[in-house]
Amino acid sequence: MLTVMELISFPLFRDFRLVSGRGGLYNQVKGTGILEWESSSDVERNFGEGEFVVTTLSMSRSDASLAETSIRTLIDKKVCAVAVKDVYYHEISDELKAYSDARHVPVFFFSETFFDDIIYTIKNALLTYNSDFNRDEQIEFLLDGAYSPEQKKKKAREINPFFQSGVICCFAALKKHSSWQSDMKTPPLDPEETVYSVIEYQQGLLVIFTQKDLAADKGGLEEKLMNFLEKSGLKKSLAGIGLSAPVKGLENLGTAIQESLYANSSCLIDQSENLRFRDSGLDQILLPMADSLWTKQYYENMLSRITEYDAKRGAKLMETLTEYVENGGDMKSTAQKMFQHSNTIRYRIEKIRKLLGLGDDAGSFAQLYIFVRIHEIYRSRPDL
Repeated sequence: MLTVMELISFPLFRDFRLVSGRGGLYNQVKGTGILEWESSSDVERNFGEGEFVVTTLSMSRSDASLAETSIRTLIDKKVCAVAVKDVYYHEISDELKAYSDARHVPVFFFSETFFDDIIYTIKNALLTYNSDFNRDEQIEFLLDGAYSPEQKKKKAREINPFFQSGVICCFAALKKHSSWQSDMKTPPLDPEETVYSVIEYQQGLLVIFTQKDLAADKGGLEEKLMNFLEKSGLKKSLAGIGLSAPVKGLENLGTAIQESLYANSSCLIDQSENLRFRDSGLDQILLPMADSLWTKQYYENMLSRITEYDAKRGAKLMETLTEYVENGGDMKSTAQKMFQHSNTIRYRIEKIRKLLGLGDDAGSFAQLYIFVRIHEIYRSRPDL
């Protein structure tokens, strides 16, 4: 389902100016058409609900009253939006703005864009539900710490020009055979207060959810996002929902996106339904460090000692260590899970400690825990 807001975020619509009807930005785009020389009766007959209508109002270039009557007729037909190229008119009356606002049909003005390009883009978007530019590139830009706050704000506005300043993000894997695009519904949201974008990214789904006033409702933004996932039908298509903390300012959108990505990784490792980044324990440190050269060297050095021994002896040391750590260092529980005698598990753990040059103190267990957790991170994130 393509909404007016999502369509306007395409680069082609960069110079479109919203003058009224903001409450209709979530209207579904069902088609498109051009209004040029039609009479009011033609408008009544030829245009239907959900159409994105573009016009120069050339048929009423000398009659502002007739021009506004045509726009009113389109609004009454429940088109999804009206876009006026400012060849003859550059504004509409306050009365027509109020009419557009009350009936939730956006009216835009634009200057440079060609009608043929608009029609092609809309028809292509309806066929493919895919924008004609690379969202991944925009997100990678926001995740890169090398850019200034102003540059990041600008890039965030390219994703959605209507984003508000209070931000929370979630990222989740898409379940197999998910049909989220066709199943998604638009819940009743006020675009004056809440603006979102849903983006396919890294074989998952990123939801950027923004609100006008974060300070007044900081704790409630997460609840609103989760309600949105439920009511929109998205939740049933998602696995391992990772949540960022709410942040203020679009310059911090990249931080929120990154937190949601990390939280999703923790979710998938632990097979959790959802998780806040701030509740992900040591993963708040380990995940950001996972692609470091030093972390990889530390990990590969330890892993090679264990896997080489396993390859020679068939000892299942790595499997045992993973189970041991997951059971909090409890020999008895590990033995039960692996259907082994406690002495067998104890022997294997001692062998691991010896191979890695570790003792049996708390610090040594911490190293084993970190090693196993990094191992699980790398297995769940083949991109690292």
